[in-house]
Amino acid sequence: MSGSKMIKRILILAISCFISISAAAKQPNIVFILADDLGAHTLSSDGNPIMETPHLDKFANEGMKFTRAYANASTCKPSRAAIMSGQYAPRTSIYRVVDRHKMKGKPDLSNSIKFKVPPNASHLALENVTIAESLKSAGYTTGHFGKWHLEQYKNYLPDTQGFDVSYESHKAHFAAKINVDQKILAEDVYVGDYMTDKAIEFMSQAVAKKQPFFTYLPYFLIHKPTESKAEDVAYFQKKLGNDYDQTTIQVAAMTKALDDNVARVLTTLKELGVDDNTLVIFTSDNGGYKMQDNILNGDLRTYKGEVYEGGLRVPFLARYPGKIKPGSTNSEMVMGIDIYPTLMAFAQAQLGQKVLDGENLMPLLTGKTQQLEQRALYWFFPKWSQYKAVTKKWKNSWRNVINDGQYKLIQYPDYKTIEVYDLQNDPNEKKDIAKIYPEIAQRLEKQLNQWKLAISAHKEIPNPNYSE
Repeated sequence: MSGSKMIKRILILAISCFISISAAAKQPNIVFILADDLGAHTLSSDGNPIMETPHLDKFANEGMKFTRAYANASTCKPSRAAIMSGQYAPRTSIYRVVDRHKMKGKPDLSNSIKFKVPPNASHLALENVTIAESLKSAGYTTGHFGKWHLEQYKNYLPDTQGFDVSYESHKAHFAAKINVDQKILAEDVYVGDYMTDKAIEFMSQAVAKKQPFFTYLPYFLIHKPTESKAEDVAYFQKKLGNDYDQTTIQVAAMTKALDDNVARVLTTLKELGVDDNTLVIFTSDNGGYKMQDNILNGDLRTYKGEVYEGGLRVPFLARYPGKIKPGSTNSEMVMGIDIYPTLMAFAQAQLGQKVLDGENLMPLLTGKTQQLEQRALYWFFPKWSQYKAVTKKWKNSWRNVINDGQYKLIQYPDYKTIEVYDLQNDPNEKKDIAKIYPEIAQRLEKQLNQWKLAISAHKEIPNPNYSE
């Protein structure tokens, strides 16, 4: 066992000794459901004309829906790191899923980039005190069921980051490989259903032991490959006919499977008699991927991997009977990093992580206030993808973003250019106003640069070997 891991376990055990039985009795159970690649307009309650999500729509009607929710990144891994740590990417150094400029078996394209590429951490460092570790120290039993994606090697799997029970898989929807004994599921077992089975088993055991539980369900749905159950595909094939391509039909079926599994979780809470004492949060790790008619993101610009609204906006629902008003909505900007402090507040738990960048949403959720103190949201995204050999240019390069609630600025260090959008009047980012309102652009860029300095973000250091 590494020194850092040993220290973490000692601290967790020490803190646990101070948790009183009376406090634990008041603690709610917590279920956190994280969808994969589910765009902001995927749910049928958001007006999606294809998807059928009756159970998630009911979920929203039984709790609160945030209408301006953001992921911390437009791709999986950095978004999940932000959620688990409660920190912006410059603190964890997890920026990219893979380094496209240095792919195994392909030419090294490092010298096609103007700057020294900020190192990308392969895993969430053990020194981070995760949501699970903080809740475990507060007396919770903790379970992980689904896609971890904060490293696949055993030294950094969920059991090293605070989870008592962990089932991990994220490469396929059928015949999936599970971390437990490296088991491969049967070809007819849908991994989303399997993870729900294991989560239900975990919650049932916790209730039997009268122990508060934290159930983390990061479903692989609706990430590619587009693999769905035959009966769901047949249903949408009949419904949609030839109006949509096969990918759309498959994704509609996958979304239905996600919705059905959420229903199973909520039904289980009622059957176990703990529904009234359970906080359930549902969101996604990033916007939806590129599809016909941008069906996952609606009118929002672009999709997963981009820093326009289609890549960053996500659904965000919260439900807690008796605490969160049914059918309520809130238009405050919220973000993945807000989940950590929010769960700690509801759990009456100490903040194990020394530095948290998110805000506690409990006052919003319980109706004590309708808005947070004014803040801006930030994105630091040193990622290069889709290199064009003919032009020797990257389609996507380093991008930094600030959103102050009305205006959004995108900074492109490689090209020393910016874009500015008025999201209140132009939510789909159709008109760049950077040159029309230079004073707004200057103010936002100054604020963004100050944030980068304050958080010790990697600087834009010229690459001495760069060649066009």
